[in-house]
Amino acid sequence: MTSTSSDAGVRVACDAPGDGDFAHELTPDSLLRLTRREIAAIHVPGFCDRRIAAEVARKAVRHKALGNYHKKYTSTVGRVHMPHIDTAWNPELTDRYHDAALPSTHEVRALFAPYLSPVDHVRLLLQECWPAGANLLRLRGRPCFVGALRVFRPAASVFPPHNDHIEQETDAPEIAGVTEQLVANVYLQVPEEGGDLQLWRRDPTSAETRTILEVEGLDPATVEPPVHVIHPQAGDLVLFSSRMLHGVTPARDGHRVGMAAFIACKGPDEPLQYWS
Repeated sequence: MTSTSSDAGVRVACDAPGDGDFAHELTPDSLLRLTRREIAAIHVPGFCDRRIAAEVARKAVRHKALGNYHKKYTSTVGRVHMPHIDTAWNPELTDRYHDAALPSTHEVRALFAPYLSPVDHVRLLLQECWPAGANLLRLRGRPCFVGALRVFRPAASVFPPHNDHIEQETDAPEIAGVTEQLVANVYLQVPEEGGDLQLWRRDPTSAETRTILEVEGLDPATVEPPVHVIHPQAGDLVLFSSRMLHGVTPARDGHRVGMAAFIACKGPDEPLQYWS
């Protein structure tokens, strides 16, 4: 085991850490293995062109729609357009999110024009690689946004250990039966120091979950060291289970800018569903 816990409800990955914990291509086999937690991540170096990534990163840092996440421990992290987590079970914010979903998706796509957005590239690969295909998530029949840009400011922004779980954000009937949730991160700009991705390879305990729901993160001093620490390069793609604990260390000498999309899995006989 990579981690142990006394909480009977906690799921842990089954493999010991090592080189075999990673796949380096997004393929039908690697995607299935990731959803089964047989590997820690799919890390594809050079997934998108670094020159284009750098241009979009500069646009994201000064984008007119750049705001911050709403919870205590993540409020220092910027995001372009509202992600679903910031609807916060509020009907008015939920309406605003869905009303803006497709225009926001189109606007992010336009930042990469005339080139293919890396999130759209991920969407195509998911459709091709998953046995039942993949579709945009709709909640109560309304489309979701996909393609959130995240901006970590130098020496200020941090994502402490946390997890992401769509069932903790909505009770819409479309999420019934979700067995795993992945996240696809495409890195557009990465500082020389800091901005590392930390993976713990276990679900949070019940007590940790209560803290995460309240403030969106754990005090790192209360958690064991991560199993894996990844310092991605600009242009890289990394997919991993967002239901397991993960975090991001502070960027030291520059902005860390990326794109993120969540992916819900109900098993190989059902289409994957993606959103931000």
